[in-house]
Amino acid sequence: HLMEWQRVYYKMGIALSSPAQLEAELQRAKALQYDFLKSYVRLPDLQQRRVVEFAHDIGITVSTHEVYPAAFVGMDGSEHTSGTSRRGYSPKLATLQRSYEDVTQIFGKRQTVFAPMLAGPGAQALVAANPQLPDDPRFRLYPEWIQRQVRSTVPTTGPTGVGGQGKMTMDALKTGAKVVIGTDSPNAFQTHGSLMAYVLSGMTPYQALRAGTVTPADALGLEAGTVEAGKLADLVMVEGNPLENIADTLRLKRVIANGRVYDLSDLLSGSVVGTH
Repeated sequence: HLMEWQRVYYKMGIALSSPAQLEAELQRAKALQYDFLKSYVRLPDLQQRRVVEFAHDIGITVSTHEVYPAAFVGMDGSEHTSGTSRRGYSPKLATLQRSYEDVTQIFGKRQTVFAPMLAGPGAQALVAANPQLPDDPRFRLYPEWIQRQVRSTVPTTGPTGVGGQGKMTMDALKTGAKVVIGTDSPNAFQTHGSLMAYVLSGMTPYQALRAGTVTPADALGLEAGTVEAGKLADLVMVEGNPLENIADTLRLKRVIANGRVYDLSDLLSGSVVGTH
């Protein structure tokens, strides 16, 4: 949940009434072995610093929407190119979709784990290139509200939908930020939309694929993200070459999960048998 101050904006938040309640929430996070904490947009500076100190003492990371002073107190990550601070300062994108160097340099120097959340423009570009995509049978595995979301995706072409958000993402990457894929959604299509949006923004397909694999694994301290001995090794096999066309990540043929191989037909039918 989101650690919020006094009142919440989203229902998954916790309205912390005092420093004492913050301490209780932190102890609960430790007891339940949370692996990540989120300082949300009204948490005051002193409380943000306390969350960071506590999280780092128990070996986990903290993220927030803010740029500064969050970076000063040691925040590890930030989400959204335009995610708000409801305390009224520290914007990432200003007017005309411009992000200035003071933002991207802070992200770069701090090696901030940055999830820009650019899935929308990329998803629109994917649907423009493949108008039948919303009818893909994999979407029928989702609840109806996600299926409606996919069907309502408005096709567009080119990088124009990415705009200043894409430029900010690339500027942060070039200065040293750890750009990862985030979706704000349980709809996995948004991951593919993010991959496409990153390429439209100027990343190579290889850079975009790293943003969805090795970089987030490293940010979360997971032994995963690369194919090598000793690492967790769930794999997807696709038709085509995503290093040449990032949209080929959608052309799934089979999955290897926990040492078992599943064809696409197995996954669509609900079969969990698989083969070794």
